[in-house]
Amino acid sequence: MQIRRLPRHEKIHVTGPLSFALREFDLPAFDHGWHQHPEVELTWILEGSGLRHVGDSVEPFGPGDFCLIGANLPHMWSSPPRGAGNRARSFVIQFDPARFGDAFRQLPEMARINQLLAEAAHGICFGDDGASLRQLMEQCRTPIQHLTRLLEVLDSLVDHPRKRQLSLAPWHPVPNRKTDPRVERALAFIAQRWDQPLSQAQVAMAVGLSPAAFSRFFRRHVGRTFQAYLTEMRMSFATRELLETDRTISEIAFAAGFANLSNFNRAFRAIRGMSPREFRRRSLAPA
Repeated sequence: MQIRRLPRHEKIHVTGPLSFALREFDLPAFDHGWHQHPEVELTWILEGSGLRHVGDSVEPFGPGDFCLIGANLPHMWSSPPRGAGNRARSFVIQFDPARFGDAFRQLPEMARINQLLAEAAHGICFGDDGASLRQLMEQCRTPIQHLTRLLEVLDSLVDHPRKRQLSLAPWHPVPNRKTDPRVERALAFIAQRWDQPLSQAQVAMAVGLSPAAFSRFFRRHVGRTFQAYLTEMRMSFATRELLETDRTISEIAFAAGFANLSNFNRAFRAIRGMSPREFRRRSLAPA
């Protein structure tokens, strides 16, 4: 299922001696909005947390989050401003594969990178392994070193042990639908409260709609019901916690915003087809 919002087209400006953009951002919050661009993007989160939207994937993110976003795949990292002293820092590389030229991309040495870029049409997460990317790029002293190092990084990601697809399907934008600013307000409101008791009526009030009108509005623009969207975010968080931490299932359930363990187990089984305990056991069992 896909988020039914027409993404804003962003123009990436590349200046200087490099053929790609390499930048570090330091902002009060991640609030760039739902957008897309023909450039492939590598993003490593240095500081900040919130929700990462990539195609039809919605997941919590935090420091260390490292992703590859394919060409024209809509995405956004969103976080509410949390007052003075809080930061939203990221290290970003954006490049257009078309600039390599057909002859270069057809070289046999490019086969693995071409495979990775094809997979990136869904968006890829690599866990929290972005530190090496920044270190490698900062060691470069000449433009050609930057380019060859970028190719080396991409090649190394093909076999990354924590590589995980994000969006269930490549993005196909829905035509003739204008972005409604109330969508962004609703998503921002949810992003601040998804791990707390949260009702559709609360979000509806925050954007100035009745619960019934908001229900239709949300499904039309986001492509799923409010409850399905909220459960998806909570399940994404819970899944990551089950795989990457030693927290108990009860701790994870309450941290994900569920009122009790029974509700969490029921929701998890409905989505994953097994209990959280069985999911953790199978996922972490030696191959």
